[in-house]
Amino acid sequence: MTKSRSKRPKIQFPNLKELGSVRSVKRKVGGSDVIFDNRDKLAQELINLSTAKISDVMSWDAEGNITVKPSADIPDSVLTAIKKIRIVPTPDGRNAIDIEMIDKVRVLQTLAKASGLLDQDKTSDKPAVVEVKMVGPKDG
Repeated sequence: MTKSRSKRPKIQFPNLKELGSVRSVKRKVGGSDVIFDNRDKLAQELINLSTAKISDVMSWDAEGNITVKPSADIPDSVLTAIKKIRIVPTPDGRNAIDIEMIDKVRVLQTLAKASGLLDQDKTSDKPAVVEVKMVGPKDG
């Protein structure tokens, strides 16, 4: 005896169309009151990260002597752009300082995307529409 297929419970599958898509993430971020309320501060922080320079942290002369500035002399906006500082012992017994800054390219991409610079104009690839009106000879 076989069971009828109609008696099996029907399984409902979720819509996978936008699962993990950028659109759903944008919708979630766009709806966040915290991000919306602090958008000016977030934009300023991204600008600060993208404009920080290593010369704000250290200086060097023509002979290659490097001087690291005291932390009190480094602006807070530049301090946030420092990703890592390591002291590395050298073979001659001295210590070298390894300062790694954040990835500026990534920050600049984020700024460009947020400002719309990376949005492609959807009409730029479309041909211009030219209206052609055909007029025939008139009778009499």
